[in-house]
Amino acid sequence: MRFLKHITVLLPFAFAMPLNAAEGGMALTGLKTAFALVLVIALMFALAWALKRYGPIARARKSFGLTVIGQVALGSKANLALIRVGRSILLLGVTQDSINLLKDLDEGDFEKSLSDVSPHRGT
Repeated sequence: MRFLKHITVLLPFAFAMPLNAAEGGMALTGLKTAFALVLVIALMFALAWALKRYGPIARARKSFGLTVIGQVALGSKANLALIRVGRSILLLGVTQDSINLLKDLDEGDFEKSLSDVSPHRGT
């Protein structure tokens, strides 16, 4: 979003330049047009980002209470996925045709198993 601050600061200066044929008015007109195009494209990206972050899909995702913790690809069409649902963590096998529950863990059990598997530092 910082780039929008720079664009809004430079916007008045771009349109305040005089247009004289002797001073290259055609070049300035082209520069203004290019600047306006860049501004419109930047605004489109900002709008797309805002919709992705705050739009109806983001609100629905938050209301379901589902969070994807991580995924690991096992092949071109198979994944393992860790999904947090409330206080449970589900290990799912995902293929092109189906989704299978492999393991259902409580949040405390999951944290304990992570600490058991992770290598101990300093040893």
